[in-house]
Amino acid sequence: MANACLACQVNQGVVVPPGGVIYRDQLWQVDHRLDPSPVLGWLIVKPLRHVEFFDELSVEEVEAFGKLQRMLSRALRHVVPGVQKVYSIMLAESEDCPHVHVHIVPRTADHPTQFRGSRIFDLHEPCLPSVEVERVVAELRGYLNRMQ
Repeated sequence: MANACLACQVNQGVVVPPGGVIYRDQLWQVDHRLDPSPVLGWLIVKPLRHVEFFDELSVEEVEAFGKLQRMLSRALRHVVPGVQKVYSIMLAESEDCPHVHVHIVPRTADHPTQFRGSRIFDLHEPCLPSVEVERVVAELRGYLNRMQ
């Protein structure tokens, strides 16, 4: 299963997200959502090893995830202008990605009301230019490096 898993392919470098890896340690990797992305700073956080259920994570992975989620929320609020909320959503049920992965998504004031909360997955426009996503990815990477 891991060979066909999109998260595993990204973790292995087979699929490269826009701007490349934002953060990686011995347990977790963070990337921007693959193109096309309707929200600037839409991050995907996933364990390096293939895990399909949150309760299969080790205690070390869960503890590291909590700290990482806090760091990412802070980084998004610093880098993405006008962030009012940072969503943390885990479904891990898409056909090509049963791997545990958490969507960390900043919501700004100008975000359409009808696409707030879990309805954010219904938002498909606008598709952001790769150059804009790559710029934010670089800023997030730099911010996270300074935090450590």
